[in-house]
Amino acid sequence: MLSIFAILSDIPFYIAEIISKLTGADTSAFLDFVSNSYAEIMDAINVIIK
Repeated sequence: MLSIFAILSDIPFYIAEIISKLTGADTSAFLDFVSNSYAEIMDAINVIIK
């Protein structure tokens, strides 16, 4: 199950890469937001599971 979450966590990176290549925009803020949100969700799931 955790491998599914790991695969899903890569999707925003791929979206950001596509946006970056198409527009030339810096997507680091978007990736930081998604990364922090994902970390909070994973922490919440770990608390629920334990």
